[in-house]
Amino acid sequence: MLVDGAATASARAVWRRVFLVGLLLAVVAVLSLAPHLTASTDIVKLRNALLLGDNRDVDFNWAPANIPADFELERGPIDPFFAEVAERLGLAALPDDWARVAAISRHLLGSSNTLNGGAVQSDLRGTYSRITKDGDGYCGDFVRTFMAIALASGVPVRAWAFSFDGFGGHGHIWPEIWNRQSRHWQLVDVYNNYYFYETPGEPLSAMEFRGAMLSGSRTLKMAALDPTARPGWKIEEKAWDYYRSGLAEWYMLWGNNVFTYDRSSLVTLLAGVSRSLEQFGGIVQGVSPALQILVTPENQRQVKALERVRLHLQIVGAALAISFLIMVISLSRWFWLRRKRQGLR
Repeated sequence: MLVDGAATASARAVWRRVFLVGLLLAVVAVLSLAPHLTASTDIVKLRNALLLGDNRDVDFNWAPANIPADFELERGPIDPFFAEVAERLGLAALPDDWARVAAISRHLLGSSNTLNGGAVQSDLRGTYSRITKDGDGYCGDFVRTFMAIALASGVPVRAWAFSFDGFGGHGHIWPEIWNRQSRHWQLVDVYNNYYFYETPGEPLSAMEFRGAMLSGSRTLKMAALDPTARPGWKIEEKAWDYYRSGLAEWYMLWGNNVFTYDRSSLVTLLAGVSRSLEQFGGIVQGVSPALQILVTPENQRQVKALERVRLHLQIVGAALAISFLIMVISLSRWFWLRRKRQGLR
């Protein structure tokens, strides 16, 4: 009996050490992410790495008639709240989609007496309320709300973005609508109150705008979506400098499923905790659109760096899974040996 008891105690000590090894592995894996957790922009880079698409041979020139199969198209029901907003704005009665874009933009930019900026961490309805009543919201909030109203009025829409920090959180996002009358994409910087053209009356698409910027077009102009609202910059040249600085790091959010995302269970559950956890919940539930980078010779280094971040996250995920398995097995064995020892008494 004493020999069996000593052997059991020794085995329990071994499994206790195995448990500590698993725990140490988990701690080291999590701590390895510490450099990416020092600022909100770095956390966004982690999210973007998780959402990173294939990025090879991506065609960004598709029209709604031939949407890529993996594009997260909004197929769920339209939120009645935003259907009512579209009806109240009289969007169905307007002559064309550009008139609808202008009406939506004027509504978001001009409903509040002030425009404060700052992130709104809320669902779609709450974000809309903060924008129109309080003047809060940053570019991402304006884009999500713009897309919700556009979709409620039947206007196809998608979102482009660019960054300044290797596809992290320091950057900008803006919507692009498909004008069903002209059969042409048109870029709208709703947050900064701009659209762009070379020929008056013909708003440019995102790719046309980017091409004009890269070529140094002398005919490229910007105009206000709402002439009565504040422009993004009081000095126009600062706006051009801003857009020029982000030309190397363009990408598209590969989906417009704003309603499906907003009502998904994990997003709803975690939205009240933090924006980062909410977005992680969206990734876990599979409702967050992928991120497709416009790969160019100029951004190869940034793309490869983001791919390394993704690989790092995959290794951390595998390490956490292994450590969890080690801890579960060691605990179960430890408790089994404990019960065995008690039976020997």
